[in-house]
Amino acid sequence: MKKKFFIGAMALLSVFTLSMTSCSDDDDPVAKSSIQIKDAEFGHHNEKVATIGKDLHLECEVTSTAKIKSIQVSLKKDDKNKIEKTYTDSKYVGVLNTTFHEHLDLPETLEEGEYNCVITVTNVDNVVKTAEAKVKLAKEKADPKAPKISNLKVNAMEGAANGKLTFTADIETVDPIDEIEIEFHGAAGEFPQEVDKFKGQNGKVKFEKEITIPAGCKAGEYHIHFTVKDSKGRETTEEIEGFKVK
Repeated sequence: MKKKFFIGAMALLSVFTLSMTSCSDDDDPVAKSSIQIKDAEFGHHNEKVATIGKDLHLECEVTSTAKIKSIQVSLKKDDKNKIEKTYTDSKYVGVLNTTFHEHLDLPETLEEGEYNCVITVTNVDNVVKTAEAKVKLAKEKADPKAPKISNLKVNAMEGAANGKLTFTADIETVDPIDEIEIEFHGAAGEFPQEVDKFKGQNGKVKFEKEITIPAGCKAGEYHIHFTVKDSKGRETTEEIEGFKVK
């Protein structure tokens, strides 16, 4: 009799212990991964404006505790005026930390107005984090007296920091040139260089100049902005995309 009672008590204790263990497991969920987005920029210098027919500069620092699966950008005014693009480049996918830096092309068919721009980061645990802002898009208002730039070229589409590049372009101005700036814009930052040689010239100007790639340009892809400003403050910028620093 005592033996049966002992066996029954042990069985009851086992069931009770199993039940408590199960409850304890249910109350201890697995911690999810997390994503952080910092220093988001919508437009150059985070001005939140862009020109239709050109592009929108986007940049942010992304940190995730699980590998990134995709980064998506949505730019929307209404159902007729919207852009969606998903980035799955190796520099963004399968990593824990990245600098997202892209220039989203803005078709000339878009209407002017305020758009909602959202950067969405998703990791392999399907955790989602967003950064968003209102961005104003406007069509370029052409000034017939603004400097004109054509045939902008560089002698190579890749180089190393402190290396040499030669730029050529045809410039036409009504008023004298006040300033020419060549800026390397990439994930590592913005690196402008002023060219003073052509200051005071006007009319048709043949630009040719060797410059040094800024020392601060780390390896990666850059956009090069070539800006001519005249003595009346009018300026024009043309761009070279896809330049690589090795």
